Amino acid sequence: MMKELEALEAQMAELKEAKEKLARLEEKYDKLKQNVAERRREVRTLEKRIKELEKVLTLDKTLIDVKKTLWAKIGQSITDQ
Repeated sequence: MMKELEALEAQMAELKEAKEKLARLEEKYDKLKQNVAERRREVRTLEKRIKELEKVLTLDKTLIDVKKTLWAKIGQSITDQ
């Protein structure tokens, strides 16, 4: 009877230790998920900024302004005639 009781106590101690280890692992996993989510937000922000800078570098805004100015001048020259 004593050996059975000792075996049960050992199993309970092992179970407690396993539960504690699982809790620590789950905590680490949650922190990792938070870090991954944070990094993804940073990546999305950087990708958005890169696209904005690429537009500026390809002179999209400048070309649009030039086209508007040209069409305004063309329109004005037509109405002046």
